[in-house]
Amino acid sequence: MRLSMMRAGTLAACAAMHVAVANANANANAQEAASTDAKQPDYVNEPLPPSGDEPGAPTAVEPASADAETKSEVGPNAGSQVEEVIVTAQKRSQSVQDIPATIDAIGAEDLKDRQLSSLADLQSQIPGLKFDPVGGSSNITVRGIGTTFTTGAGENSVALHEDGVYLSSARAAAMGQFDLQRVEVLSGPQSTLYGKNSTAGVVNFISATPTSEFEAGTTFGLGNYSDKKAQAYVGGPIGDRVRARLYGDAESRDGYTKNLTTGQGLDDLKAYGGRLSIDADITPFWLMEARVTARTEHFAGPAFQPFDPSSPPLPSPDIDYTPRELNTDVIYDSKRDLELASIRNTFDLGDNLSLVSLTGASHFHMHQIYENLAEPPFSVPGDTPITFKTASQEFNLKGDSDKLQWLLGSFVYYESSHVSSTIVLPAALVGSPTDINNRGLESATRVSASGFGDATWRISDATRVFGGARLLHEYMRNNLTNSLDTEGTTVATVCTPGNPEQVYNDWATTGRVGVQHDVTEQAMTYAQLSRGYKAGGFSNNACGNEYKPEKVNAAELGVKSRWLDRALTLNASAYYYDYKNLSIEQSSLAQTAIVNAPKSHVLGLDLQGRWRLTQTWGVDGNATFLKSAYDEFISSGGAALGTPDGTSLEGRALNKAPSAAGSLGTDLKWAAGQGGFVSMRGETVLSSPYRLREYDGSASRQAGYALYNAYAIYSPIEPFTVRAYVRNISNTDYVVGTIVFLQGAVAAFNQPRTYGVEFAYTFH
Repeated sequence: MRLSMMRAGTLAACAAMHVAVANANANANAQEAASTDAKQPDYVNEPLPPSGDEPGAPTAVEPASADAETKSEVGPNAGSQVEEVIVTAQKRSQSVQDIPATIDAIGAEDLKDRQLSSLADLQSQIPGLKFDPVGGSSNITVRGIGTTFTTGAGENSVALHEDGVYLSSARAAAMGQFDLQRVEVLSGPQSTLYGKNSTAGVVNFISATPTSEFEAGTTFGLGNYSDKKAQAYVGGPIGDRVRARLYGDAESRDGYTKNLTTGQGLDDLKAYGGRLSIDADITPFWLMEARVTARTEHFAGPAFQPFDPSSPPLPSPDIDYTPRELNTDVIYDSKRDLELASIRNTFDLGDNLSLVSLTGASHFHMHQIYENLAEPPFSVPGDTPITFKTASQEFNLKGDSDKLQWLLGSFVYYESSHVSSTIVLPAALVGSPTDINNRGLESATRVSASGFGDATWRISDATRVFGGARLLHEYMRNNLTNSLDTEGTTVATVCTPGNPEQVYNDWATTGRVGVQHDVTEQAMTYAQLSRGYKAGGFSNNACGNEYKPEKVNAAELGVKSRWLDRALTLNASAYYYDYKNLSIEQSSLAQTAIVNAPKSHVLGLDLQGRWRLTQTWGVDGNATFLKSAYDEFISSGGAALGTPDGTSLEGRALNKAPSAAGSLGTDLKWAAGQGGFVSMRGETVLSSPYRLREYDGSASRQAGYALYNAYAIYSPIEPFTVRAYVRNISNTDYVVGTIVFLQGAVAAFNQPRTYGVEFAYTFH
């Protein structure tokens, strides 16, 4: 009896198995201002370097300096200026308007008020950012560049950091993002200061900082899909030199997708997590910041479903193409855990010198279990445990003078991963005297080491030049085993450890150079050239499938400006990327291989604006325009989607790179009652059509769409706040990711309409 007897819905479920068990198929992740006695930014020349001197450090989103605070209180538009935002994106505390790069920052208040609790929520706020959770992995793109892998192989082209610790696993990218003080998104290659795999950009998640005064709070929320949330935190001083913060949360909701055969709700969530943060002034010249984060998620999935009648996975009368509906006998069960720890030590060495040491470690484990991967009466179970362990160490030595700011650093990173899978094929199903075990095992080790330097030299009061370079070494050893065995005896082996030997060993140099000029006190322009690098590696599915490192040469011109006595902020940047060896995953019936597009390019424009028309009314918006194309790329694996192997893909737009996208929002806030307030916000998120895959068929394209979100806040008295939200008001459906399976296509969809209300109470 053959697996082809399964229903097409079951095959769609198997596609998820194909993703998560890839080895087996080879055979068949209130804005909180700093307290009055918090450390000041380093350019204020306080004796102790600031908490927040690095990208993962917890610096509040606050006015850039005392001067900025004064300016915000004078002039005809007093009280209606756009807030100055401090970031640590360049490993120094700086105003976002003074940095010669495209950087977006969202502070704690906006994160809470807009219920932004995940990468999926952030994409409506950041121009050019797309986040698509597919097959348990998190595909992130910025400006049309990213990683669209579904098997969990490789690393993202957008580097994620939580409190400065690099998260390599695409499966862990959407975890641990709670109780945040700020999110920073850097667009474009960041391979000088961040180095490892940041060709498309960097996202920094910065947790809330312990304060020197007692604080506590609790939040309870309810929403559709039986969504229930609870959060609580407590923090403050522990003695004269130590401050701590303890945060915890839990959430439970029903699934967005319904399995019509079993009644199981898929893509549901049961989760809990927390963080302990401790800051200690060990001496007047030594600050230690420790963070320990943990998160556990339990869900039914990941699941795919047929979505395009022109590309059914297998002809069957019971295929359901309705978004978030699935016909399959498969029972899904998955769990994943993330533990993350970091210790940052900042030393003031005197004479405007400081040394920062950042030590990080993470442990990620995911377990996916499937039952009934065949039609009754057969029960074919699948089991896939996945483990990632990492450790990293970074040192930064920094100096400042009137003319020169400089930084020297080193970075060492170690990662070990282990992915195994087992599918038990019943004897009667395969016509064997005994059951047959289809086993896959991938174990890999990655080591990365680099040294880097960066400097900014002030030529005059208005003009600065900057530049830097990074020398890095990447090493990877990968073992892939795929075999069939029965009663302990190996029947057949496709891949064996060391045969072929899978070793990746490479050196690279990246860097940047540019100039920055203040046209006026309120307007700055910049131009820069940069080079990015992303390490190559091996597929965790196809034996001997090595993919090449990605390299990008980028040019960017930008302007940042303030108008109308700082009531209006307008920023723009134009850029060009010359990309080599963009990595693309291509799934087929037999395996999922990774191929490289030898040459491609991106030409784009980013626009951002915020305008406080009055103290109560503001508008904001962003837009990104792209013209991307493969310059050299030959199709393979796309015959089922309308593109025969050997077809030239020259001139086709890159995957998940809409030619135009953006958002527009407006907010109102006014006083209510005795010291209370009411605020409301509405926003629209727009995207033009784009390619899901590089092929021709309709299953490879996503139509343009518009999403609408609304938020309301009521705080009758200071400690009590009620927040309400509705996202995707029109309940618009679009595909976030696809894979090819059994000569057809299956997909995962975006979140449907969600709404809810939460009640928050703070104690001081």
